[in-house]
Amino acid sequence: MKKYLLWISAGVFLAGCAGQTEKGEFKIDGHFSNLPLGPVVLEELTLENVKVVDSTNIKDASGKFSLKGMVAEQGLYRIRFDNGKFVLLALDAGDMKIDGDMDKLENIKVTGSEPTTELQQFLSDISKQSISLTEEMRQLDSLHGSLPDSVFQPRLAELQKKEKDFENGFFLMADKTKNPANAVFAISQVRNGEEIVAHKQVITNLTTRFPKNTLVKSMTDKIAELQKSQQQGGGSDAAGGEEPSAVKVGQVAPDFTLPDPAGKMISLSSFRGKYVLVDFWASWCGPCRQENPNVVKAYQQYKGKNFTILGVSLDKTKDKWQQAIKEDGLAWNHVSDLKFWDSAVVPLYGINAIPTNFLLDPQGKVIASNLRGDALEAKLREVLK
Repeated sequence: MKKYLLWISAGVFLAGCAGQTEKGEFKIDGHFSNLPLGPVVLEELTLENVKVVDSTNIKDASGKFSLKGMVAEQGLYRIRFDNGKFVLLALDAGDMKIDGDMDKLENIKVTGSEPTTELQQFLSDISKQSISLTEEMRQLDSLHGSLPDSVFQPRLAELQKKEKDFENGFFLMADKTKNPANAVFAISQVRNGEEIVAHKQVITNLTTRFPKNTLVKSMTDKIAELQKSQQQGGGSDAAGGEEPSAVKVGQVAPDFTLPDPAGKMISLSSFRGKYVLVDFWASWCGPCRQENPNVVKAYQQYKGKNFTILGVSLDKTKDKWQQAIKEDGLAWNHVSDLKFWDSAVVPLYGINAIPTNFLLDPQGKVIASNLRGDALEAKLREVLK
């Protein structure tokens, strides 16, 4: 699951959208129950960086705040709170009100911004679908081996079709929305570069519909680079070309030390002498949970061949982290500082989306990255002969 910036080095407006104006001043009035004291920051999300636009400081229990500024065009923004939580916005000029509960951010109410209302509904829809698919995958995986192939394979094919339909939903959103920020967000959620190139007409339509939007142009330029790379035999998993990362194949992976669920400090360097998959994930990340059965399968197959896994979670709460470890059967070492995207490992490794992983050789050197599905097993089979 992408960190909501692409994009984020983990992921505009045309006439006819409720009469809103793309360019000009904006004001956001927020009212949240259970809002923690401390800073509230408005950030613009681009494909290269995160830019602070405005901020305020919550000093009382009223739960109210205001943010304001200027926009040159519709773009993707987020309101980030002091506890690491955030609300994603598709921001235009004009006045917007946001009401909600910090403990139930999926149920916020937005008035005065049709683009943000649409984006929040889309987020809610894909979250529900992702959770449902993850549960179906878990149930089917638990039956693998106990069902005859004549029963198992049709059920697997049905689930794979649902997964395909889920991915196609991102392209449908991008093609139908009147809001370029939402279109870019939808495309940025697709991790398979080949699928993006296969939906080239959707990308072409975005260029035609939103010819002046900077965010759209930045994304389409990156996709053009991706297509060129594939034509030259490169290939990639990410919407923006090769997934940006501070750690490249051939480099020694930066060492770090984080606590495990029991509070014991564990260092990456303590695994020297083994092949190690450093797996970045989180309990709240749907795509991570969907990928976990593949990781479990690889671990079970190769754990006796000088191979292990170190799970590094970007979770926020210890109980949900531990529950996910148990539910998914992740029987290897796990660490987390429970700081969400503010974890110390995020800038250290340039993590911009999860799931993300790095395969290290016994000397700690990165020999592959972003191995998912059959690619993980194939690489382990190659190096663990």
